[in-house]
Amino acid sequence: MGEQLIYAACQHHRAAWVHPFLDGNGRTVRLQTHRALWPLSKGLWSMNRGLARHRDTYYAQLTAAYSLRQGDLDGRGNLSEATLRQWCSWFISIAEDQVGFMGQMLDLHQMKSRITALISYRSEMDKAIRREAILPLYHLFLAGPITRGEFQQMTGLQERTAQSLLSNLIKSGLVTSKSHVAPVQLAFPLDALQFLLPNLYPEASTQSQ
Repeated sequence: MGEQLIYAACQHHRAAWVHPFLDGNGRTVRLQTHRALWPLSKGLWSMNRGLARHRDTYYAQLTAAYSLRQGDLDGRGNLSEATLRQWCSWFISIAEDQVGFMGQMLDLHQMKSRITALISYRSEMDKAIRREAILPLYHLFLAGPITRGEFQQMTGLQERTAQSLLSNLIKSGLVTSKSHVAPVQLAFPLDALQFLLPNLYPEASTQSQ
């Protein structure tokens, strides 16, 4: 992970320094960096947000990294290796800040209690949604897709009752499956986000259930 960040930081600076276009160089470089870091971020965090929030420092760090080589011990190219290192260090600190920010927004350690709250609320509103869904839903969150039989077994309910529960969870959008025989997986429908990801999407709390 560290090497990928360093590579991305270096290419970001060098591409900006080359300045290949008459206009749009910054946007192009940031898009390139976003794509370069996708294997690490998976879209959950973005360098662009961090760079935008520290715009003045961002440009100052880039400008500093354009400095010419300072003596024989400052790298082997035309530009200063020392200031490039400083840029890379700052770039990595911004990445760490964005990962931390999204970690706070998602707060995944609290997901079991959130699923419990969601199902408890839904079960009061809709008797077809039962609290026995909590454990298998949390398992889907932790382990990913499982077979329908495994899901139903985890509920501890009789076969027909478990089938009915799973069917209603699919209808509600909390569980999804590509076909009636394919594995099931956890979904995040819009009307469940105020429970499942309240910090990430606070606007959901203002929408009707």
